[in-house]
Amino acid sequence: MANPTGMAGLFYARTKAGKIVPARHTLVLVWIAPFLFAAAGLLWLATSFYWVLGAEETTGTVLNINTWEGEIAGDPGQTLYAPVFGYIWSDGSETEASVARLSPDYNFEIGSTHSILFDPKVKGAVRFPGFRFNYLGPVIILAIGAMFSLVSLMLWIWLKAMARARDKKEEALP
Repeated sequence: MANPTGMAGLFYARTKAGKIVPARHTLVLVWIAPFLFAAAGLLWLATSFYWVLGAEETTGTVLNINTWEGEIAGDPGQTLYAPVFGYIWSDGSETEASVARLSPDYNFEIGSTHSILFDPKVKGAVRFPGFRFNYLGPVIILAIGAMFSLVSLMLWIWLKAMARARDKKEEALP
């Protein structure tokens, strides 16, 4: 198929009203990653914020430690831990739950107490309080999205400048 601009090797652009502009597929390729990272980061941040906003803080006692032999980048064979906490739920009954995330840092002593957040509407949903446990992941994803956005913006400006330079070059030809 012939290039719509009539110039060989100009896959990233098309002709619109006699001018060379970036093609639609270029728009998608340049802006899809920043959009996906930003959308994922915002969604994750919103759900974390909503969860923490409705959570109650209590002290949980470590009843058991679940262990898994995991594969962590740079440290294969690392043991991962998920402590099971006993705590008093919102209706006054004793219950137990484990944190959803595994970590080599969660190798607590049985019987030790830690501050935890629990969802008063759903038994078994607990998290640790703090930025690191609730917001760090979404913020990192948003930062990656921002980085991709800056790179995409610079790439988009460069592509448009190249298209304008080709237009001027073609206008100058007799």
